[in-house]
Amino acid sequence: MEKDMEPLLRDYLNKIKQIHPIVHCITNTITVNDCANMVLALGASPTMAHHTLEVEEITAGTNALVCNLGATECLEAMELAGEKADALGHPIVLDPVGVAGSTFRRNKCMALMERVHTTCIRGNYSEILALMRQRNTAVGVDAADTDMDLDALQQFADEVHGIVVASGEKDYITDGKRLYVCERGHRMMSHITGSGCMSSVALATFLAVEPSIESANACCHFLGQMGELAAKQTEERAGGTMTFRELFWDAVSFQGILWLSIHLEMWSCNPRSMRRAFLRPILILKR
Repeated sequence: MEKDMEPLLRDYLNKIKQIHPIVHCITNTITVNDCANMVLALGASPTMAHHTLEVEEITAGTNALVCNLGATECLEAMELAGEKADALGHPIVLDPVGVAGSTFRRNKCMALMERVHTTCIRGNYSEILALMRQRNTAVGVDAADTDMDLDALQQFADEVHGIVVASGEKDYITDGKRLYVCERGHRMMSHITGSGCMSSVALATFLAVEPSIESANACCHFLGQMGELAAKQTEERAGGTMTFRELFWDAVSFQGILWLSIHLEMWSCNPRSMRRAFLRPILILKR
């Protein structure tokens, strides 16, 4: 991890532990469990309420909202929760799942964006390009594009008055004025279902403690670094994608809870030291 990023990340992770934000996730049934576990691993609390008769009340008591277009059956709930969160000034993360290959989803996504001001839009290259170009750019929900038009990306962020994160081999994070590039991560992250959805709820967790582009950038770097760490452990164990998934969650939870007492290399270099560090009081985070 870059030296100048470590203190900033430590600060954000400490804030998450101290504030313990509640993140309201309206997400798809395929990844709902993964998203809940990601929020928990970071030290926050997830709630997954989807019913139209309760989402306004639920989101009023939370700190951030995630609207995932994979849950097309919950579009009305997203509108209601989004309007409530917007009125309360809560960060809102929009994940435009599948808009690259579905005109229906793209139109609904654009309608939601017109109705609710989103703090952050996070999608893969094809999804972000589909919103920018207003046409299909892929088939299915996986990215087909490997390049991103950075000038157009910044213009799009400026138009929506928010943060846009284009996830891919490199993550591009912009608010229209500033552009950050995150080159962390590992290809195995794209081989498990829900890596993008988990990234979106992680972004909401970071933005819940500070709704800024710096917070979004730190989140992308953190997840990328944890993916690299999990991939190394997976290779050492001759494991596959299920091993990687579990080690990725472990990496997020260990680093999130004990950032001050654990160096990133410790887990891979000396597992016994990792276990000893885990036994240290979590209160060390308050120093």
